[in-house]
Amino acid sequence: MNSIIEQLFNNFIVNGVEIPVSFLRYTGNNTTYITYMLTNTENSLSAEDQIQNYVDQYDFDIYSKGNYLKIIDEVINKMTQAGFIWQPSQSSGDMYEDDTGYFHRTLCFAIERSVNTNG
Repeated sequence: MNSIIEQLFNNFIVNGVEIPVSFLRYTGNNTTYITYMLTNTENSLSAEDQIQNYVDQYDFDIYSKGNYLKIIDEVINKMTQAGFIWQPSQSSGDMYEDDTGYFHRTLCFAIERSVNTNG
């Protein structure tokens, strides 16, 4: 799934600025960036004592020194168009990191997948 997400956000541009999207950590120099990670996997359908479908949940952490509201909208649009379901009840509110000066928000998305087709 990480390769799908990486491809989805390849050349992710918002307001004319390319925003890097990295798994777990970002080590570059941009002042606006996104990290993502798998946070949970839950069974969603079982049959004959075997898991048939499951739900993967991913967190996307958006960091910026400035206004990041358009970035939030674009991440939600891109993820929902790719078949993910935005989970607003599990996403965070707006945060500010005093030690780094970054505005920060976490968006949670879920996608149901099949064991038989890896889809």
